[in-house]
Amino acid sequence: MKKLVLIFTILMTNFLHAQFGVGDLAFIAFNADADDDFALVTFVDIPANTIVYFTDSEWNGSTFGTDENDFSWNSGTSVIPEGTVITFNTISATASVSVGIITGEPGGISGSAEAIFAFLGTAPRTPTTFIAAVANSDSAYGSLDNTGLTAGTSAITYPTGTDVAQYTGPRTGLQANGYVVALNEVTNYTLANDSGDQSTLVLPLDTTPFVISDIVPEITFGETAYSIPEDGGSLDITIEISSSATTPVSVDIAVVTNLLTANAETDFTFADQTVTFPANSINAIVLNIPISNDTDLETDELFLLELSNPINATLGSDAITGIYILDEDSQAPTATNALNINYITSYLVDASGSAEISAHDAATDRLFVLNSEGQSVEILDFSDLNAINNIATIDLSTLGTEGPTSVATKNGFVVAAISNGPTADGVVAFMDLDGNNMTTVIVGNLPDMVAFTPDGTKVLVANEGQPNSDYSIDPEGSITVIDVSNGFGNITQANVTNLNFNAFDADIANLRAQDIRIFGPGATVSQDVEPEFITFSNNSQTAWVSLQENNAIAVINLITNTITDILPLGLKDHSLAGNTLDVSDETDFIFFGNWPIKGMYMPDAIASYEVDGITYLVTANEGDAREYDTYEEEVKISDSDLILDPTMFPNQSQLALEANLGELTITNATGDTDGDGDLDEIHAFGSRSFSIWNTATGDLVYDSGDDFERITAADPVYGALFNASNSNNNFKNRSDNKGPEPEGVTIAEIEGQFYAFITLERVGGFMTYNITNPSNPVFENYVNNRDLGNDEGGDLAPEGIIYISPEDSPSETALIVLSNEVSSTVSVYSLDNVTLSNQDIELSINRLKVFPNPIQSNQTLFFNQKINLSLFDIQGRELLSATQVSSLKLPSLSAGTYVIKTSEGVTKKIIIE
Repeated sequence: MKKLVLIFTILMTNFLHAQFGVGDLAFIAFNADADDDFALVTFVDIPANTIVYFTDSEWNGSTFGTDENDFSWNSGTSVIPEGTVITFNTISATASVSVGIITGEPGGISGSAEAIFAFLGTAPRTPTTFIAAVANSDSAYGSLDNTGLTAGTSAITYPTGTDVAQYTGPRTGLQANGYVVALNEVTNYTLANDSGDQSTLVLPLDTTPFVISDIVPEITFGETAYSIPEDGGSLDITIEISSSATTPVSVDIAVVTNLLTANAETDFTFADQTVTFPANSINAIVLNIPISNDTDLETDELFLLELSNPINATLGSDAITGIYILDEDSQAPTATNALNINYITSYLVDASGSAEISAHDAATDRLFVLNSEGQSVEILDFSDLNAINNIATIDLSTLGTEGPTSVATKNGFVVAAISNGPTADGVVAFMDLDGNNMTTVIVGNLPDMVAFTPDGTKVLVANEGQPNSDYSIDPEGSITVIDVSNGFGNITQANVTNLNFNAFDADIANLRAQDIRIFGPGATVSQDVEPEFITFSNNSQTAWVSLQENNAIAVINLITNTITDILPLGLKDHSLAGNTLDVSDETDFIFFGNWPIKGMYMPDAIASYEVDGITYLVTANEGDAREYDTYEEEVKISDSDLILDPTMFPNQSQLALEANLGELTITNATGDTDGDGDLDEIHAFGSRSFSIWNTATGDLVYDSGDDFERITAADPVYGALFNASNSNNNFKNRSDNKGPEPEGVTIAEIEGQFYAFITLERVGGFMTYNITNPSNPVFENYVNNRDLGNDEGGDLAPEGIIYISPEDSPSETALIVLSNEVSSTVSVYSLDNVTLSNQDIELSINRLKVFPNPIQSNQTLFFNQKINLSLFDIQGRELLSATQVSSLKLPSLSAGTYVIKTSEGVTKKIIIE
């Protein structure tokens, strides 16, 4: 075999001629048998006296080797037309060329690991611009680094060991790029790699010229979207042409009237027109569009321009562009900062786990954190905020196949819910504050949330009852009521009552008519409802349960233990003022526009409070879709098989642009109001807000509109992470899918005022509103603690949120505690204007402290004030009582947890070692 030859073709014109570029030549034949031959085709006219260099040394990324041969080719005194095939014959003997002159010794080429390259240069081994290459082995090139050549296009690679190859594909009907594709397809060749002389398969080389079709220029806008502040003055947009033409090229430009929110008379100035590219020009045309400024409080506004009627050209893919005018007058609400909320600290619960829900016990200053990934409840010492530490890990992995989902604490014991998936009912475990003395009861399928009634006599469980992955099993959603009035240690299965939705099954048509989403494949109402979160009336007689996927609320009578109603939440109209949203993750600017879509509230967490005898619900309107192997409701408006009603949406093609609604995630389960197979309404998941509902009437009394997105966008720190996800720091990553995603909510009464605290699962942190007037809440503050920069970090994905009052706080300052699922941290914020010094003086007096604690049996326990007390064991049995004492000599008691309760109802846990 001949030794490896690396042949580079280097084209160089003198200063009077235009240079070649990458891909202007391509190899079409290769013969390593007999006396060796190869051929090229030119895709451009080769000027007279162009110099072509050949070398058979390898390229190492910066230089050629000094071995092997090199030679040059002069194209001759005449222009060689495009499409000409140039053959180099018997190069290992007496070399000749079909046109032009060879200078030097070409040498032979090998059938084993051989290559040929093309470039412009100043000498045979001094390249300036590479043009083309061919090889019969991937390794034969040496390297393609710094050549500008690309394997599979300008560098053609035959199968390893090819001795002879000749292109047999089309030579007419294609443009140069089309021939490049064909030349890289091995089925378009005669190939051989057997031993012996196989040159007769390809000789004489085919010199049939290639007919190169004219390139028809494409006309496009320079950008698919332009943004400009309302006070920006004017905007330049560009119309580009892909290549020059021998005749002038023109195209019409007009405003698209189907999707127009800006006013052509008051917001911008543009006249429909025709623009012309002169012959032989590739220069873009720039149009300047004046933008008008006003002082009106408006949404951001949009108009589209469209190219049409090209002459001597075709339209490219970007024939429509959007101009997005960003209003300077509408601002985010201003924070009152009345509570003076400040970040204190974060604690990593489990580096390989999660932190989803937290519950606080004031008597022991302990935090109970649900670690679903670790299948445990973590007990944290919360007595010193600067030294939070783990006391114990309660392993729940043996109680359910899918692990724990929720935790709560009250009256000295802890309750946790554990799921067994769709095939078996769930479990609720009761334990003491040390995680000991555990008892369990069976509840409904997939318990997702546990909560104590305000009076502490019942525990309610929201059993979501989700289907399995192929929807072959679809358990019923349910509510479990557990009577705990007899105290810890006395709870058995006899105390458990399961409430189902069977009574509503026959009313499925009426529920759907109320826009309650009952849509699972073949599901009854009972199977389709998915209870998510629970809240209560102050008197513990009524519970409300969010049915997230159903966009509804269930009402529970806790006197009779019956589900009395399912209330629809309806839809939020994003075409109305104040309900704007940013819907595209494809643009680099924030556009608060009104769009013809409706948001499904679909709350996750809910909370309640009472004003003037009326209970109001506060909902965190996250949104959630059903996504299973055999059923998925998520679609996008740009999906080719999604059909919008043409009467309602004559502008579907404009809505489907990526910069508009094209990437927005919506549902295909609802929206076809007339049942004809197309969508008459566009329903998006969640409403990117929190809402307040009157439980007496079921009416919506307040929605925060577009506050959350405007507030986060305007934040001086976290605006850079607007609509980022909890798994990345990508700007606007979640704009096309539920935005910031309000997740958790808690309500606190502070000095006679009610406040709602709402977590944002994606971008992080929480919003605070004064909701004392349910119809007119006031924005208090937004705080966050996640890292900026390219990588996500800090506190990520707040799921649970709790408020700790000053009298229950270890710092005697009110606290907010977030449970951050993705970062597996609990983060603590202080309400520095809400301390015991700001409370009624008796709150300070009644801040009971007990010490030492833990303590040993028969030792003396001291109090910071005189109290009337009773001492109970963990089973709720009273052991002794005392009146107006500041200390207590303990009797002989077994090690464990005990409870001191004062006549004022204050409780403290005592640990006896």
